[in-house]
Amino acid sequence: MGNLKIKNLHMHFSGVRALDDVSFGVNEGEIFSLIGPNGSGKSTLFNCINGFCKPQQGSMIYNNINLKSIKPHEIVKKGISRTFQNLQNVPYMTLLENVLLGAHRRLTVQDTINRWLSQKEREREESLALEIMDFLGIANFEKKYLSGQPYGIQKLAEIARALICKPKLILMDEPAAGMNDQETLEIAKIITEIRDILGITVLVVEHDMKLVMSISDQICVLDSGKILALGKPDEVKNHPDVIKVFLGDEAHA
Repeated sequence: MGNLKIKNLHMHFSGVRALDDVSFGVNEGEIFSLIGPNGSGKSTLFNCINGFCKPQQGSMIYNNINLKSIKPHEIVKKGISRTFQNLQNVPYMTLLENVLLGAHRRLTVQDTINRWLSQKEREREESLALEIMDFLGIANFEKKYLSGQPYGIQKLAEIARALICKPKLILMDEPAAGMNDQETLEIAKIITEIRDILGITVLVVEHDMKLVMSISDQICVLDSGKILALGKPDEVKNHPDVIKVFLGDEAHA
């Protein structure tokens, strides 16, 4: 399951309204995209969903679980993981070691102890990590240090670390940022396969409109913390306010 319902969400910082009565639903099996200019509230919304911020009003219900009432590590255990716009990798660890860091997010203290005591458990996690890396096309980099690796490889390592948590819903914060056209096409394919092959619901923040329009089932446009438009790609693409404020001629490219 991967259903998320956001209702009447309000979040403000020192009087600045980062989110203003935001409501939408992400259905299981969807690729749902959030777009909008810098400062529109996209990252704040992600931070609320994964527990980094606690909204002052509203509700966030994931598979009948109130996300406002639990801590970030508990949210991961409930099946929600996240990638970040700014890479969270450890450069002087190997790619495999970086991916395995994600497995710890879903472990209790006793699980962690058992993992280090059990050779079989370590092998099982490494096998899962290698499967994910193979899925993403980076298995050949398993023993390479991330320091000095191409930016695209480092981005994929971040995604792999989020996937090893075995999420049912993954939040992806600007997965194509800093990538060239070919790398962006590959990311679009990977996001689609995460949904189609792995069965994971995807909520993505992205500025690349061609990417968003090509992969999304639904799109929510935020502007100054408020929803400007919400609907299917064609509906959003042809919304006059979206064309005027955000997309311009690119919407018809």
